[in-house]
Amino acid sequence: MKTSKRLLSALLAALLTFSLAACNKDGDGKLNIPVNQNGSKDFQKNMHQSDSLEFGRVSETEDGIYIQLDWDYMYYIDKATKGITILCGKPECEHNDNTCNAYTYSNSIWFAGDKLYFINSDSIMENGSYVDYGLRLYCVDPNGENRRVVQKLQFEVGGETSSWAPFPIQHRGIVYFPYCGVLYAMPMGGDIEKDAMAIWGEKSADAGQSFNLSAPRYTLWADGDFMYFMVNIQQADKTYKDTLFQYDPSSRAVEQVWQVPGKDKVGEWTSTGVSVSQWYVKDGTIYFYLSGGDFWKTDLDTGETVKLADSHEKTKYGKAVFSDDYLCLINSTPEDEDGGQQYGIGGDDYLGGDTIYVYGLDGTFVKELSLKSLYDKFDTLESCELVFCSGSDIYFVADASTKVWSGNVGKKEGNFILCCINIETGEITQIYNFD
Repeated sequence: MKTSKRLLSALLAALLTFSLAACNKDGDGKLNIPVNQNGSKDFQKNMHQSDSLEFGRVSETEDGIYIQLDWDYMYYIDKATKGITILCGKPECEHNDNTCNAYTYSNSIWFAGDKLYFINSDSIMENGSYVDYGLRLYCVDPNGENRRVVQKLQFEVGGETSSWAPFPIQHRGIVYFPYCGVLYAMPMGGDIEKDAMAIWGEKSADAGQSFNLSAPRYTLWADGDFMYFMVNIQQADKTYKDTLFQYDPSSRAVEQVWQVPGKDKVGEWTSTGVSVSQWYVKDGTIYFYLSGGDFWKTDLDTGETVKLADSHEKTKYGKAVFSDDYLCLINSTPEDEDGGQQYGIGGDDYLGGDTIYVYGLDGTFVKELSLKSLYDKFDTLESCELVFCSGSDIYFVADASTKVWSGNVGKKEGNFILCCINIETGEITQIYNFD
């Protein structure tokens, strides 16, 4: 790890009373990660929950979790011990450039079979100069070694790069990805020119531009036999609504199955009639959270919408993540009139994400989990944000950085802390500190 991070981690570890996980290496420098890692061929729904800008994507196996931290580098977390290690294993590697095994710089990752897959759009140094190959899918061994290109994800280099393109996903051996406004499906490892099939959409007017603002922004999902995609669709009255489509790979049929409800069905909330705050599809049902407007579910076959929980009674505003077992909600504050975050000052008035409320999928309230001990430890801690839920562990990031001003420009310096809290015990574990 970089020297600055070692020093900062050591300082934080001296202050914290909960556990600090250690890196895991054999004496020869090789990573001691089980080689029999096995990932599902289905889309990992709970791993695609975070909208935090501090994180890349997340994927899990039976034994561990792969997560991109430090913006560019892949790490492995042992589920049982919460020990973490950077996915490199190269002796004397400083983990600060693209020669590191852990360097991924990806906006989408998943583990399928016995390989970790990730998306990368960086240029490659060849014969003394950089060559741009465009967006491509890579795979590596569980320990980060034997990296190779699996397939291209751009028809033309320079057309709608990963800086704006939404995250591709994998489900049952098919890779789904958008390109210039069109959503495609392709067998993993296929030839984009021969095997990519258009599912939905039309080539946008700005197709071919690196930053294509006119192309629809897809949120991709999969569950059971179907693939789903959410698009913000313009209505007849010129407003926009989040709209969910279902794609059947066997028949190649696309069907609109849901649209974010209006206030006539679910009452007022902070973004009525526009966007759903968070959603999760499981067994033909969409579970969704409306910030300021509770937890709901809709049967995608019948269209019946039912309230699951009056979560506004716990917190008016919040952010949620879901799993196959839980609905998890952390309290937060609305934007103030100047567009910045409001935070209470001191004691019980502080509302920067200090309590997690856990519900079952049927809406039954399970438990309230306090994060206030973190705010007591760190004067600079502004907020905590949920990342994902795995089993009985909820992973979150605590923003313990400080703001340094240069003139009228503020910049964050310091650290974010990746933690998890156990639903059953309420125990908080520190996993990793990063800039």
